[in-house]
Amino acid sequence: MITVITPTYKRHQYLKNAVDSVLAQTYREFELIVVDDNPMGSEERKLTEEVMDGIKDPRVMYIQNESNLGGAGSRNRAIEMAKGEYIAFLDDDDMYLPDRLKVQVEAMKEHDWEVCVMDGATFKYETGEPVSVRHQRLWDGMSNDELIRSHLMYHISGTNSFMFRTDFIRKIGGFDIVPSCQEYILMQKALDAKPRFGYLPVTLIKNFQHEGEQVSTGPKKLAGQKMLIKNKKKYFYLLSGKEKRQVLCRHHGVLFFVYYKMHKYFHAAWEAFLCFFTSPSNAVKWVKEYKGKITA
Repeated sequence: MITVITPTYKRHQYLKNAVDSVLAQTYREFELIVVDDNPMGSEERKLTEEVMDGIKDPRVMYIQNESNLGGAGSRNRAIEMAKGEYIAFLDDDDMYLPDRLKVQVEAMKEHDWEVCVMDGATFKYETGEPVSVRHQRLWDGMSNDELIRSHLMYHISGTNSFMFRTDFIRKIGGFDIVPSCQEYILMQKALDAKPRFGYLPVTLIKNFQHEGEQVSTGPKKLAGQKMLIKNKKKYFYLLSGKEKRQVLCRHHGVLFFVYYKMHKYFHAAWEAFLCFFTSPSNAVKWVKEYKGKITA
């Protein structure tokens, strides 16, 4: 059996679509744990309760946090409760395609993998228009060091694409309670444990981008990025000089963006300088990736 975990917070209007996409899976041996992280007594808690009251499938378990735990804490609570041999995740505003669980769990069983990831696609929620497809930078036969190098440079993500053996994710301690980048840290912990790792180059997940949605910024994002680069530097011995510059260039680019959005223009200018000074070619790629987000 598979346990699917969905934390929810201030997204009651999207939640039913996410739940329905799990109930529509061709693989039927699953439980879904929805963790309500809205404040007790709040309007969002009441609206979420109304959504969940309308879902009668006995495979769906709805639990409520007494205090706000955040996404990582909510997922960890469900991991402790999980009855499935495998664990998958779904954000409350995203959806699975019907064969998502079937394809991944069959591969997990066939190859005896402890961790598996797949590709994912992003769409505009309001129109259904495709935005992008994320292909993991992975291939068959990668060594554990090669997996770590790919994770350092490109990030093996996102949470919706992960499937873990339950005993394995419990062994590594689940998600760390950190300001941001929880899924990056989880995957790094997994790779540190040298798992039997698999990758499926298929897209069976629909991630959604909402109207007016912006990349998160603010003090938590800054703290998360500084924690992230400190973590990455522990593994720099695996990278070439060029690869190290690529990682550092992206780090300074993200800090530029965050500072700019916080109207801290002196800090933003300094990070922009460091971004281009570290690796001009990668800085140009980063600017193209973030084109349009600066003025959003």
